[in-house]
Amino acid sequence: MLIDPLGWHAMFVVGALPALVLVPLMIKHLPESPAYLLARGRRAEAAEIAERYGLVLDEAPTGSTAPAPTRPARQLFSPRFLRNNVAIWVASFMGLLLVYGLNTWLPTIMREAGYDLGAALTLLLVLNAGAVVGLLVAGGVADRIGPRTACIAWFAAAAVFLALLSVKVSFGIYVLVFLAGCFVFSAQVLVYAFTSASHPASIRATALGWSAGVGRIGAICGPLLGGLLLDTGHVVPWGFYAFALVGLLGAVAMASSRAVDFG
Repeated sequence: MLIDPLGWHAMFVVGALPALVLVPLMIKHLPESPAYLLARGRRAEAAEIAERYGLVLDEAPTGSTAPAPTRPARQLFSPRFLRNNVAIWVASFMGLLLVYGLNTWLPTIMREAGYDLGAALTLLLVLNAGAVVGLLVAGGVADRIGPRTACIAWFAAAAVFLALLSVKVSFGIYVLVFLAGCFVFSAQVLVYAFTSASHPASIRATALGWSAGVGRIGAICGPLLGGLLLDTGHVVPWGFYAFALVGLLGAVAMASSRAVDFG
């Protein structure tokens, strides 16, 4: 609809418009985190936001508010957090490798597996539809059993369903791809949830930045992995098994972390 009459540049303009619309809405309606404000001694602002949104403000003894760290990255590499950070970085790497690898190569892999182009493209749509459902479900599950346990289960389930995609079936492939999408995409978001829960507010943003940054290396490697398997002619069935192994490694990484909750 856009490229023929307006050229490919129009795609980027349209893609940018939602961000431009969201910025003023976020400035007006998105409050600062009360935990962040408390960590910086801004108790009055934190109390006002907590009252407005019906949140329970974590109370601390008078005068106990610690100043915000001047070097949060140094704290991130301290022995207190290092074990969990390594687990988070490995899991984030694996999670984004899966997301970008599958979004890039799934239609091509499915065509190599014998499905026609229309079905292959539809499967990519089904994969992302599963992601929407999976994200909604994962949040509720993580609230009940904790983000660490949920993340381990989600990576493990992603590995199982990715391996099952190697089985050539007709209609059932849509169900398998949908379920793979449910677990693959939300596993990565659960990594972020665990990162937030396992770091105090004073260094939480830095921890999330490092998690996302290391994960982006995986986002680069995902498409490279799919391309390598295609070049060698082993994408079916080994492409499914390779991505399943990535999911398994994500589960192992999260299992090696310690359950910590800073609220």
